[in-house]
Amino acid sequence: MSFNLKIFKRKFGILLGVPILTVVASYFLISEIGDRYKSTAQLSTGFTTDDAVKLNEVPATPFDVSTNFTNIIESMNSVPVLSLVSYRLVIHDLEDEKPFRVFDDSKEKNIIIDDKSLEKALVLFKEKLKNIKPLNLYDPEDQKLFAILKGYGYDAETLSKDLRIQRLDNSDFIAVDYVSENPFLSALTVNVVCQEFIRYNKTLKTDRSSESIEFLKTIVDEKKKVLDEKTDALNKFRLNNNVYTHDAETKNKIALITDYELNRDREANTINRLEFSLRKIENTIEVKSKALGKANQQETILVNQRILELQRKINELNASGSESSKSKLSQLREELQLETSRLDALSANQKAEEEFRQLEKERDNLKMDLQIAKTNLASIDQSLRKLKSDVAGAASKQVSTTDLDREVELATSEYINAQDKYNAAKNKSLVIGSSIRQILEGQPSYEPESSQAGLIMGVSGGAGFLLSLIGVFAFEFLDGRIRIAHRLEKFTGLPNIGSVNLLKDKDFNLREVFNDRSSNKDYETFSHFLRKLRYEVQSSNGKVFLITSGQVKTGKSFLIVSLSYALSLVHSKVLIIDTNFRHNSLTKALLPRMDSRKLLKKGIIDDDDDDDLMLEERNAIEEDEEHERNELPVKSKPGERDLARNLINRTKFPGVDIIGNVGANDSPSEIMAGRDFKQMIKSLSERYDCILMEGPALNDYSDSKELIDYADKVIPVYAADTSLNHHDREAIKYFKSINGKLMGTVLNKIQSKHLTY
Repeated sequence: MSFNLKIFKRKFGILLGVPILTVVASYFLISEIGDRYKSTAQLSTGFTTDDAVKLNEVPATPFDVSTNFTNIIESMNSVPVLSLVSYRLVIHDLEDEKPFRVFDDSKEKNIIIDDKSLEKALVLFKEKLKNIKPLNLYDPEDQKLFAILKGYGYDAETLSKDLRIQRLDNSDFIAVDYVSENPFLSALTVNVVCQEFIRYNKTLKTDRSSESIEFLKTIVDEKKKVLDEKTDALNKFRLNNNVYTHDAETKNKIALITDYELNRDREANTINRLEFSLRKIENTIEVKSKALGKANQQETILVNQRILELQRKINELNASGSESSKSKLSQLREELQLETSRLDALSANQKAEEEFRQLEKERDNLKMDLQIAKTNLASIDQSLRKLKSDVAGAASKQVSTTDLDREVELATSEYINAQDKYNAAKNKSLVIGSSIRQILEGQPSYEPESSQAGLIMGVSGGAGFLLSLIGVFAFEFLDGRIRIAHRLEKFTGLPNIGSVNLLKDKDFNLREVFNDRSSNKDYETFSHFLRKLRYEVQSSNGKVFLITSGQVKTGKSFLIVSLSYALSLVHSKVLIIDTNFRHNSLTKALLPRMDSRKLLKKGIIDDDDDDDLMLEERNAIEEDEEHERNELPVKSKPGERDLARNLINRTKFPGVDIIGNVGANDSPSEIMAGRDFKQMIKSLSERYDCILMEGPALNDYSDSKELIDYADKVIPVYAADTSLNHHDREAIKYFKSINGKLMGTVLNKIQSKHLTY
């Protein structure tokens, strides 16, 4: 919320100025318009009432009613109707002594209009009004008429701007409003719009109805002619061929044929059933005749006699009661049982013979019924043949007239349909357009319309403020530049340890910046930011810092020089190592008189370079050695003095030294190949409080990745006036991967106006 309030404060001039300008502009526009008078007329359509003459009783749906109103409103706003209104208005101004408007020839410079042209135009306007003809702009004469209408401001396009036609809520009425500078002109215009629309609508519908009636009348005559021809042909055919209709007799015979056919079907079914039953019983008789043998009646008599004889003997033995007869009695009883079984078998054969005789009798009955059924079927077939012959004889006389009857029937139907349509169209033409009428005439208004100046200016001011507000937010949030520190943290996801504002004065002096006690706000802010960054560096656990960036021209060199000077103010001994071999801007800035023999280059880290020094420089070198002996720690290692003598150079800032480079296209690994650069850095870190190295832009070179191994902390520098690209995204991923060494980002070149965020 505080961020948004800061934006409002900084853009207050825009947020306040734009609404004021829109209010002032709307005020002048309203004052230029002048008084405006409104007049209103009303039309009744009859679409929603039941007092009009109707040709049918089909109720109108809400959709139909809405469509009718839309069609009428569009028709009233159409060019043909507005052209008639234009004619009426311009005729009034050309004829009346008190015209509403004066012809303005400045609106049409290509066509010259004089008094004669106006007189001729009056006649042409009246003729076109009478004939309801719009202008043809391809006709040169009509082009002059259009120029006159435009000069008076009566052309259709101009009229439509101030003309408003609408339906009054859900009523049956249409309101016609017109606003102009003259109350009588407004009243005449709305009345003319209603009158000319009614006339145009009636004429249009009458023409269409007349065309429809004539067309339908032609169709009716054609259908009547066809019907007469077909009827005459049918009558002549019947007269010439003595064809009469015997509908009743034919219908009776057809009914008898139907009955006989049903009876024939029943008899056929009966015959099929009897034949099936006969076959079945004959099969049964055949089976039983094979199974049934010839029964011996004599044998049955003998068996009966034998049974009687055995019963007599058994009775005698029972009567004797002797013991010797018991065994014989048992034998007789067995014989009696055997004979009894034989008698039962003989009795069963007699029963089967009786059943066989019954089947034969049933078979004979079925044969008799079958013969009767076949006789009935033959009689029915004979009757059917006779009836069909009679009907075919009568039908042969009528078959020739069937097609003619069908054609007459079709012609009659078409004629009746055409006659109905013709009558409907004729009836409709009698009541066409009668439902639309003007119920309220427009009257001149003696009081001008309220200009609503306050409302318009308020709306314009609010709209101006809203547009300016949207514009400010769009500019602020769609701007992809980093601009401020918290946006850098948001875009990169990396912690920010400091910011540096942009100094527009290119000739400033660092000593003046820190010692300035004037009211230079930029200097004060710059020194404050550097002190904060100095604190972050001093409070870190590292001594060797690699200052790099993703993009070029982010101000790394300037930041290193400024930070080293800020560190020197607290008596910190600072060494700058220009490891940006691609752009050795630090070397050029701090060593204006460069001696390539004392600059870092490929193969330079050797003690043998002592032999290459010029003789006239030995005294200066000895002085430097004496200075180093006085300033270096007591515990120094062999070779360090030679390293300092060969590479380390003093700068104009006390306590700030630099190891420059000659510039090259080689990478740090190639330049340091075969040399113990890490040991060199370690030795130098024992002599200096802080070592600052500059690395090339990661988006263009991989040098900084090679230098990270020699640094304790890495500080990426971003410029506030740049936007991040996909290369920066890759660099950010790499910074996040160097765990423990990334100290934080520094945002450089922040504009003063953005420091208020």
